[in-house]
Amino acid sequence: MISGKVSAFLTLLIILSLASLVAGQMNRDTPFLGSKLPDTDSFSAGRVQAPASSLRISEPYNSQPSSDLMIAADAANTTCDSVSFQLTMTAAPAGSSGYQPVKVRILESRMGKPTSVADLTLLMPASGGSVHETIGFVSAAGVPGGNRSNEITVVLDPDGELSETDENNNVLTVAGSCPG
Repeated sequence: MISGKVSAFLTLLIILSLASLVAGQMNRDTPFLGSKLPDTDSFSAGRVQAPASSLRISEPYNSQPSSDLMIAADAANTTCDSVSFQLTMTAAPAGSSGYQPVKVRILESRMGKPTSVADLTLLMPASGGSVHETIGFVSAAGVPGGNRSNEITVVLDPDGELSETDENNNVLTVAGSCPG
């Protein structure tokens, strides 16, 4: 009976000493342990140069383009001070749901220089779909008198934030006219 108690006591003592050893090892490797910080004094604190970080932030390994944006003109409904177009987003991979915000920028050619006249964000279904938009704006070509024409450019995803299968089909230029 006494030998059983001694044996249990020794077993408990061994377990506690192993647990203490493991806990000490864990504390030694923790990055928040104060003793791991380098010593600094008022003379060396301003002169220490840290090495450049080797941390590199990149896109996930499997970041394949998930869908594509396409734009088509609606020339019949485009005038010198409004542009009409159809925006289509192909379906994202299976399991995608919700809506994808798509930035759209409208540019007008003013004296041969493209000038932004409208910026908007359209919500497209991640499962794919189309939307028809007509965007009106104050145009430099809107001066009354005679036939007026205007070159209007629509740019989808102007900041290149979306990963697409074809990045080269995001710009549409169309001529709009207003009768006098």
